[in-house]
Amino acid sequence: MFAERYADRVEFLSPSSIRKMMAIARDLIAHGKTVYELNIGQPDIRCIPEFSEAIDRKANTGQINYSPIVGETYLRETYARYLNNFFDHQKRPHLVIDTENVLISVGASHALTATFLGICNPGDEVLVVEPYFSPYKGFLAVAGGTLRAIPTRAEDDFALPPAEEIEKLITPRTRAILLNSPNNPSGKIYSPEEVERIARICIEHSLFIISDEVYREMTLSDQEAFSVLQVDFANDEMNEKLKNAIIMIDSASKTFSLCGVRIGFVVARQPILEKLALVVAHTTACVSDIMQYGVAGAYDAILSQPSYLQEMRQVYRERLEATIAAIDEYLPNVIAPKPSGAFYVMLKFPEFEDITEFSHFMLEKFNIGNETVAVTPAASFYLTPGFGRNEIRIALVVSPEKMRRSIYIIAEALKAFRQFKANQVRPML
Repeated sequence: MFAERYADRVEFLSPSSIRKMMAIARDLIAHGKTVYELNIGQPDIRCIPEFSEAIDRKANTGQINYSPIVGETYLRETYARYLNNFFDHQKRPHLVIDTENVLISVGASHALTATFLGICNPGDEVLVVEPYFSPYKGFLAVAGGTLRAIPTRAEDDFALPPAEEIEKLITPRTRAILLNSPNNPSGKIYSPEEVERIARICIEHSLFIISDEVYREMTLSDQEAFSVLQVDFANDEMNEKLKNAIIMIDSASKTFSLCGVRIGFVVARQPILEKLALVVAHTTACVSDIMQYGVAGAYDAILSQPSYLQEMRQVYRERLEATIAAIDEYLPNVIAPKPSGAFYVMLKFPEFEDITEFSHFMLEKFNIGNETVAVTPAASFYLTPGFGRNEIRIALVVSPEKMRRSIYIIAEALKAFRQFKANQVRPML
């Protein structure tokens, strides 16, 4: 058979549930239906203008070149200044980031894939706090590794389990613990104590700590994101070991509404980055020169004038308030923990065992005035069997009015779905 020519590794890869819904939604839109695409974290906010201005300046030079494997120095320097400034503003101790600690990647997705390829052998494992961003599983599978879950529950506000419970999950094949804060999909911001707990476990078991911090700027409450780069143990030896364990992942996508630009970052000590740079050299060779120039312009802008980020946070907070109010009004029996960060809300429907069928019914078979909603069934955000099957994730990527309208449509679709299922089981007379 022709299919037998394919590599074994692709058999472990499956299409993203997020992208599945996106493909259906885009097809419906192309045929004239209005779809509120709450299934994907694609911000509708205009990108920061200094990005476009920097792109124009670079394009007008007439020189678009290969860049160094680790990225252009001007972007690495600017990003390091941004990080140090961000942490200084919080008035907490932090590791000082230099240019040599920064590697530029083709988005955070490639940063993570390169990290897994750089630290994992086939058969190795990475522990991840669930719910987790579902593509992590595929990124690690490319390296021949396996994700293992550190379970958390919505009913417990997604709090991390005690250290001893996490340590029971570590095996001889465990290479790292992956923490995402603010978390996609839950919106959880892990406390300093929780981040320090993970860091301490990693040090004591000689593991890497991979910290995905792409939503650092997306805070929906007064709680600030706490970075692994801010962990400060009283013991100097512990701090030195931590420096050698940290791999921090970041991206310009959400911060500046630049998802299509594909610029990400890895922050680590130079010996780690030297190994990851080998992976970059043999996968993408380098990152787009002109896009790095534009992103450097964006970071330069917020260093001098942070109003863009302040206004962005206010936009998401207003959308969240409208969404929570609409859930309380239209979906009173749904469990929806209010997120502290990122721009997603998880909704749990106790009446369902599996919400996938409803999600497709609403998107493909239901509308009000030719309008409907695309959501992401949440089972793919969990590894623990049974978790997330009656949950969906929605993204705060449209105006407060449209968020409210979307929740209303979900509620009405729910009524229609109940009737649809009742008609299916109605006995013949």
